[in-house]
Amino acid sequence: MTSGLPVRRAYLDVSGRQVHYRTAGKPGLPRLLLLHQSPSSSAMYQALMEQLADRYQVFAPDTPGFGNSDTLPVAQHELQIADYARAIHEFCSTLGLTGCYVFGHHTGAAVAVQLEHDYPGTAQAMALSGPTLLTEEQKIALPGSVKALPADDQGSHVQALWQRLRDKDPQAPSSLTQRELLSALACGESYLASYEAVARQDFAGQLPAIACPVLVFAGDQDSLYAAVEPTLALLSQGHTVDLPGGERTYVCDRQADMVAAILHDFFNASGS
Repeated sequence: MTSGLPVRRAYLDVSGRQVHYRTAGKPGLPRLLLLHQSPSSSAMYQALMEQLADRYQVFAPDTPGFGNSDTLPVAQHELQIADYARAIHEFCSTLGLTGCYVFGHHTGAAVAVQLEHDYPGTAQAMALSGPTLLTEEQKIALPGSVKALPADDQGSHVQALWQRLRDKDPQAPSSLTQRELLSALACGESYLASYEAVARQDFAGQLPAIACPVLVFAGDQDSLYAAVEPTLALLSQGHTVDLPGGERTYVCDRQADMVAAILHDFFNASGS
C-alpha cells in the first residue's frame, strides 16, 4: 500500500549546475538518498518513494547527465565514478543530508560505494541492489553493450535501442521500456560514459573501507546476481536477503512494495 503522500520535483543549484531531484516525506523523518541506474533517472524511484514517504524523507537526484540534471564539466570519456560521487556529495551537503541512509541500484550502487568511500559518514547504513563487482569479462563487455547506434532516416536505431532495453526484462510493461528508451535517447553520450566509469571503478578495493552496515541483494535473473556473495565477502558489516525469484533490473519499478519492505526492515534494524 502506498503512503498516499505526494512525490514532488525540484531543482537545486550546485556548483554552477542545476540538479533535478524528486523528494517525498516530511522533514524530521529519517532521511534516505536513492541513486538510480543508467540510463534511468529518478523517475525509476517514483513508485518506491510513494511506498516509503510515510517513514522517510526521501531524496532521489538525477545523476549528472541524466534526467533533467546538467552534465558535469568533464569530457564524457574521462568521467570517473568519483566524479559522480563528488557531485552527489555536493548535492547532499547543500541539502544537509550528511549521515543519511543510502540506497543504490546498479550504477547507483557503484556511486553509493564511491560516495561512502570518498566521504565517510555520508551513509549511516547502505543498501545495494545489483552490486557492480564486475568480472574482467563484464568490465570489457559492459561498455560495448551500450555503444551508440548510428542514426538513419528510417529510425532503425530507435528500434534497435528499444530491443536492447526490452531484452533487460521482456515481461516489463511497454510503458516502462518506453520511459527508458526516452531517457536513453535524451542522455546521449552520458549512457556510455557512465558504463565506462563503472568498468574502471575499483569497486572491490573500496568495499573493505566501508564501515557502516551494508545490505546487498539482487534478483536471481539480474545480470549482477553473481556479484552478491563476493561483495559480501569484502564488507566488514555485510548483510543480504533472499528475494522470491525472477526479479530483473526493473525490480524497483515492478516490485516497489517488496523493495520498500526490504529497505525499511534493514534500516530499522541497522541500529544507526
